Amino acid sequence: MTTRKSTYYLDMLEIVLLCAVAFLIPLHIEYTSPIIAALGLLFLVRPRNYKALCESARTLGFWAMIIPFALYLIGLTYSEDLKTALHNTETALSLLAFPFIATAFRQNCIEKKLDLIKISLIAGILAIMIISIINAYGNYTETQNADMFFYVYLLRSPHHHSYYAMFAIIILAESLMHRDWKQQKLLTISEIILIIANVGFICLLSSKITILILSIYTVYLIIRMLLSKRIPKWLSIAVTASIIAIAPAIMSIPMVKYRIDSMVASFKAQHDNEQTAYTRNESTTIRIKCMASALDVISENWLIGTGQGDVYAEMEKKMKLRMGENYAGTCAPHNQFLRTFASFGIMGIASLLLLFFAMFRTAIKSRNSATIWWCIITLCFFCIEDMLSIINGIIFFCLFTGIMLLGNKNGLKG
Repeated sequence: MTTRKSTYYLDMLEIVLLCAVAFLIPLHIEYTSPIIAALGLLFLVRPRNYKALCESARTLGFWAMIIPFALYLIGLTYSEDLKTALHNTETALSLLAFPFIATAFRQNCIEKKLDLIKISLIAGILAIMIISIINAYGNYTETQNADMFFYVYLLRSPHHHSYYAMFAIIILAESLMHRDWKQQKLLTISEIILIIANVGFICLLSSKITILILSIYTVYLIIRMLLSKRIPKWLSIAVTASIIAIAPAIMSIPMVKYRIDSMVASFKAQHDNEQTAYTRNESTTIRIKCMASALDVISENWLIGTGQGDVYAEMEKKMKLRMGENYAGTCAPHNQFLRTFASFGIMGIASLLLLFFAMFRTAIKSRNSATIWWCIITLCFFCIEDMLSIINGIIFFCLFTGIMLLGNKNGLKG
């Protein structure tokens, strides 16, 4: 009896810690490191985890997460800037930690454990949303500038927070699609309100890629609802009509329209080769230049890469050739595939392709749309963000990817 009780309490502690990580990802991700360390220690002190680890080590998913981190360790041996290399390796520790944490999660006996983690993430998003709007209102009263409610004025890292909100929408929408709406009306209404709140948050954050993904996901949901036999046709039509009516209003929000128009102007300037002072420094243009510079670095270091400590310095040289010696903006590749290729060469890009192969294979086997959409959105984010090089991205990615690959046989299905 005592053993059963201690097992239950340790399982409960593990879930509480994981929920704390999920809650803090959008709120204060810097505070997750000691919690992740505690989860690692909890793994070590529980004998049952060692047998489970042997099972995990026989899976593709386990090595698909471990190998990219192994490349960081190897990269330390040939990075000239060792201090930066060590910092980047420390940031990437989640790739090593979460396969073990997810293995322990698979053994956990707490009911609805994955749902609790999802709820914690959504609660964290709601908390940062409220805090940000309150702070923005205070700034607005001082400046009378409505931009305080949008983009970087609202939040320091709008892109990553829009990624969290997008995943929250997928979690909530997929939950709604599988629920009996008549028997759980209060829960249904609550989830609909949360979906609307997260859509509004994405508009305030004004991340172009997330707005594009949200648009595509909305079209997918509309088609799915119209074809569903479980949802009354009148309700499907009403929801579809509402979305079609609201969409133009969303796209006409000043900051959203400005960001989309800026992106279009940047692409047009690139196509016509007629840059203006504005389009030359627009964020989309900078990202394109950064990616082109990353390709230059790759062409010179395609076999083993520069090592993770030197990639930024090499990028800076290439960016100054493109933008002028006085350029002082970002030199990050803004593409994790290119960054990994530039850092570790052929083995680097192969490791990421293996990781996404494992993810999509698991998602397709699970036949769960939330899991499939997790793979799709993270693939998109990897194409426009250095997701594994920033703590905001890597812990978010590793938590749910680890659970998907190793922690739950049904992927991200609760």
